[in-house]
Amino acid sequence: MPAILKLRPRMQRLLSPSVRQAQAIGIVAWLATLLVDPAMSVGLCSVLITLGLWGVYRFHRGVMNFYLWRALGVVYLVLLSAGFAYVIRSNVQLQVLALPLTVTLVVSSSILFVSVQDYLLSATLVWLVMWAPIQASLVNGLDVYLLIFCASSLSIGFVLNFSYLKNLRSVLLVESEFRQLAQTDYLTSILNRRAFMEAFTQLIAAEESGYFIMLDIDSFKLKNDQFGHDVGDRILCAMADCLKSTPGSHSFGRIGGEEFGVLVVGDDLHVATDFALRLLQGIRGSVAPPHHYTCSAGMARFAAGADMSAVLKVADRNLYAAKRNGKDCVYLEGEPVWPRLFVATE
Repeated sequence: MPAILKLRPRMQRLLSPSVRQAQAIGIVAWLATLLVDPAMSVGLCSVLITLGLWGVYRFHRGVMNFYLWRALGVVYLVLLSAGFAYVIRSNVQLQVLALPLTVTLVVSSSILFVSVQDYLLSATLVWLVMWAPIQASLVNGLDVYLLIFCASSLSIGFVLNFSYLKNLRSVLLVESEFRQLAQTDYLTSILNRRAFMEAFTQLIAAEESGYFIMLDIDSFKLKNDQFGHDVGDRILCAMADCLKSTPGSHSFGRIGGEEFGVLVVGDDLHVATDFALRLLQGIRGSVAPPHHYTCSAGMARFAAGADMSAVLKVADRNLYAAKRNGKDCVYLEGEPVWPRLFVATE
């Protein structure tokens, strides 16, 4: 996935509070404008605009879809501009305020959009909506100046929006890279212990249940001493590749030197044990002789609200039971796990 697509949810979360605050201020300004002339507030147009602004504001807060969130931002600004244009056209004395109000709306909204295209669209629509009230005011006959003001405000807003978004993306990309480095094991490029334990904690907090599998490479120190650390690193990377290529896990990571952890979600024991056995089978053939290796595994069940430390201890006991009883096997509840035998029935 391109980096910019990964940043979209983060940018939306960062900008949402400012957008909500700006929209709330706009609604307050709109209601204050109506209160100055109570007779105007009961008009059909005023009621529709008020309901539209409030509806967009309320709905915008809970929208998760990125494109809908962007569209609602444009709709809100156009609605607000339409409301002010309606008030100005209804009161000749206010027409002198049309130009500064338009420029204010166009420039001040520049940092509230996560896309330059969205900003240019909304700013253009604001000018189109406000054009008639401006033309009806004191600028009649001075259209060239009005065009200059229009182009200038759009240009200033564009530069502000473009520069702001560029800097924001740069900061978020650096932050994303540091976060990935902090959560990734440097050698195997899978989750490190801290990130894996955080994933485990979140799973329990979400009231999920399943199985935790602790794996340990058999005789790893001997492999290192016999063939060298470069072969040891190759084995660790091969182990990580097996974890990546074996379907069925929720998350996995390197939790120690040659220890790895896997989370399998769901209460189906057969699914979890089949996964563990398939994983060990893949590990056996992942590196060609004489550097081939095996793994021992200990499983432990976890449920919603489980004590993670207790689950780890159970898995650790089962792992050492596997080590004591021949290695290259899986233990659960102190007993070895065997492949299921499927009997064909007519």
